[in-house]
Amino acid sequence: MGNCQTFMLILVAVVAVMVYQWMMSSGPVHINTFSPDVEYDYIIVGAGSAGCVLANRLSEDPNTTVLLLEAGPVDTKPEIHMPNGFFYIQHSDVDWEFKSVPQKDTSAALINQISSWPRGKVLGGSSSLNAMLYTRGSPADYDAWAEMGADGWKFEDVFPYFLKSEDSKLGEDSKYHSTGGPLTVSYPSYSTPAAKAFVEAGKELGYRVGDYNGESAFGFSLSQTTIRNGKRCSTATAFLRPAIERSNLHIGTGVTVRKVIFDGNKAVGVSYVQEANNVEGSVRARREVILSAGSIGSPHILMLSGIGPSSHLKEAGIENKVDLPVGKNMYDHLMVMVTFAASPESDRYDKTLSANTINTLYNLFQFYAFGKGPFTTSPAEAMAFVDTGIDKDLTYPDIQLHFLGGIGIEAGPLGLNVPLLKHVLGPETCDITQVGYAILPTLLQPKSVGKITLNVTHPYDSPIIDPHYLEDPYDLEVLKRGVKISLDIANTSAFRSKGVRLLAETANAPYEYGTDEFWEWMIKSAPLTVYHPVGTCKMGSVDDTSTVVDPRLRVKGVEGLRVVDASIMPRIISGNTNAPVIMIAEKAADMIKADWNNSLKK
Repeated sequence: MGNCQTFMLILVAVVAVMVYQWMMSSGPVHINTFSPDVEYDYIIVGAGSAGCVLANRLSEDPNTTVLLLEAGPVDTKPEIHMPNGFFYIQHSDVDWEFKSVPQKDTSAALINQISSWPRGKVLGGSSSLNAMLYTRGSPADYDAWAEMGADGWKFEDVFPYFLKSEDSKLGEDSKYHSTGGPLTVSYPSYSTPAAKAFVEAGKELGYRVGDYNGESAFGFSLSQTTIRNGKRCSTATAFLRPAIERSNLHIGTGVTVRKVIFDGNKAVGVSYVQEANNVEGSVRARREVILSAGSIGSPHILMLSGIGPSSHLKEAGIENKVDLPVGKNMYDHLMVMVTFAASPESDRYDKTLSANTINTLYNLFQFYAFGKGPFTTSPAEAMAFVDTGIDKDLTYPDIQLHFLGGIGIEAGPLGLNVPLLKHVLGPETCDITQVGYAILPTLLQPKSVGKITLNVTHPYDSPIIDPHYLEDPYDLEVLKRGVKISLDIANTSAFRSKGVRLLAETANAPYEYGTDEFWEWMIKSAPLTVYHPVGTCKMGSVDDTSTVVDPRLRVKGVEGLRVVDASIMPRIISGNTNAPVIMIAEKAADMIKADWNNSLKK
């Protein structure tokens, strides 16, 4: 055996040992497993972005007992904690693997015109699967919530809860950020030259460059992320692990909640099935049941429990307890890929984030040994928030630009039909050996509204998801303007120096390249979800017939039941949704404590 082979074998062995040691340090040390014979003060359904926060905050009082139930496993899968392992954990055992119904007028480049909707099925939920981007949205988003009837949810009301959770490593203005909270927010230690060029391009075009979570929600910047020392900082890491050994916090993993149990009009527990042995059971709550199962899971559980549109529940053979518009009002962010090839000489090849270049033993060694290198960054290295000018009265950005410092599409995780995608975006689109970059214009305030309904034949199966993508012509027009801004970026000196060319120039299109018809065809053929479904248990005034929960997140028409997750958003926010969901849970925890303290004083 040659010296080179011997060295490679030693390196492989060293990396394997490091992976094992690293895995042991990434998972929770000990879990107090739950007993169905115990009655808990609070039962939280779903250990995701909201559920982990609630479990921490509600168990701060040692006299309060909390049960956290999660359908998935403990978060020990090594790819979870590797920031650039983003694509490798989709379609795995920690992903619910939801799918939309076929979108009849769009999505021709997706397999069967179906959109893949990954959702976290693991401690940390979707914060263990997402791209770790920390954006709060625009202050105008929350002021609009209040105007829609969500009293107490103006930006001035919610801003302190963003600060409460944050441990900023950004070095930005302390007026808009805080330190000492559980959640690390940082700029990744690794970034490609192209990511920095993207920010420079924004400056060259006259856009603001700076903190989009600061004085203004507009501008170009490297991405603010929930990454701590080169590892993903999920809510399981940030909130659950510090609380996990509290004797008053019990956790059940591999436990799928089927429905809420009522005694008359009051929620008193949940029924569940344990996935490992398919054993059914139930557990009771003295005070409240809190659904934090996400924008798909929470409405599904409510409808299975008899809370939802009466005619729809009747169709599914479920007795209606409260007639509420559960599953409606669903919004999602939609993006389109604008991909560019670059000359190989413009950047060193190993400075891109192509899967073909970062998957090396050296980079793995860097990551596991030192927390350095390309595996420590989010795939979306930089971003921008811009106003397309379509509506002169807008006070928030209508397009977000996600910048990826490499191309070579992971066709499987995204559910892409590769031959058709090459037809739409150009034959080099899926070539992982290609040096290049991608800008993803993202529609922030869609007017198309989707819905979630039960599979009426098999209600306990995955619900039916119909996002109604691009149904409203406004959405297509905004995305088209976002594509044109992406082309303007590519035409700056910062990018021309990299010899960029748009891959779509070689698309086999039915329209002339560069015309409005061409861009509309491209957008409608390959729109992609950004994994941000919200709104399916809408919050607002009790008297508003379009709402499911009141401003204190209590389900209307019953007692002892709340929903705390992205599903309560009256409208989608202008940015990635994980930070707002954490904020919602922080605020909800305080409201729950206050409500019960007041009731105990009476």
